[in-house]
Amino acid sequence: MGRPRVYVDLAGGLDAEHWRARHEVDEVPDAAPYGLHRMAREGVDVTFRPPPFTEHSGRTRTALARVARSARHRSGAGAELVEAFDTARRRERRAADFVLCYDERTGVPAALVPHRFAPPTITGVAWLTSPAEAPPMMARLARRALPRAAFVFAQSAPIVPLLTREWGVPNSRTTFVPVGIDTDFYRVQPPPERPGVVVGAGEDRNRDHQLLIDAVASLRPHHPEIALELATGLPVQCPDGLVTLHTGRLDGRMRDVYARSSVVAVALKPSITGSGLTVALEAMASGRPVVVTANPGMDDYVVHDETGILVPPDDRDALAAAIKALLDDPQRAAEMGAAGAARVRSMFTSAVMARHFAELVKGL
Repeated sequence: MGRPRVYVDLAGGLDAEHWRARHEVDEVPDAAPYGLHRMAREGVDVTFRPPPFTEHSGRTRTALARVARSARHRSGAGAELVEAFDTARRRERRAADFVLCYDERTGVPAALVPHRFAPPTITGVAWLTSPAEAPPMMARLARRALPRAAFVFAQSAPIVPLLTREWGVPNSRTTFVPVGIDTDFYRVQPPPERPGVVVGAGEDRNRDHQLLIDAVASLRPHHPEIALELATGLPVQCPDGLVTLHTGRLDGRMRDVYARSSVVAVALKPSITGSGLTVALEAMASGRPVVVTANPGMDDYVVHDETGILVPPDDRDALAAAIKALLDDPQRAAEMGAAGAARVRSMFTSAVMARHFAELVKGL
């Protein structure tokens, strides 16, 4: 039997060729989104979907793009329904053994394409926890789509049993695949030049940046030099002189922000979705100690008191105390950062993640 062939449906308008060009000038991690090109080293042939509607021109492309935007909005979750059916006829996709989708935006639509037009779908689920908590249209689509998928994975372990209980996916077709990042890109940084800088980042609805701001503000009497760098487009209220706010996309420039940090803190609302995982792993890979809300599944990645400190949700004082403990003890912070960097490189690289996907594909 020859090498399995996988067609990767990229969401959000990602363009693998453009991504590669940016990677070559050191702007983004990995040579392809999520490092999925690395499956080729594990015996799987990989083809990436080009940007949607490239086979159309003029009015047709404009009209399709307009309909696609409407469909994404109506789904309440950015589901790329029009894109999935537009690309279903592509020769490369139909020749593949599987369509691989990193999350629901492409995975749910791909699984709805009739099997006579497309190969089976392997999809990730990042935030669909139950039909009751999902946007109504997306819930209806996912109820039909997910049980049709060849396999469904989650990168937050607590979601895996919900795939069967809430969405009807047979247990034998679900699994946990840990997140991986490019540790060559997020390399270990030297100690920060200025002490007392706390860093936070993230855009999703489960971030609790205001709690982080309040926690850092409460430490001013103990650490007058303290400052917070926060990368987010979410609305926040910032005390004067405390916060440097980065509202635009930083992509690879986050490395410079991590380099300035003494502590990276990820405050989250209660959730099982794995919100905050990528920032925590990037910070750990950079050699920085992390303080993270102890949502279910986070301890698969962050070892409490070894590679970071896990704190309860909605607890400003506990968050502040954990940050203060690391600022007060630079030696402990450095040891924790080094332990985190080693853990990420052994367990949570994009190469390791690609190996998990390749094993899944070959097993099917």
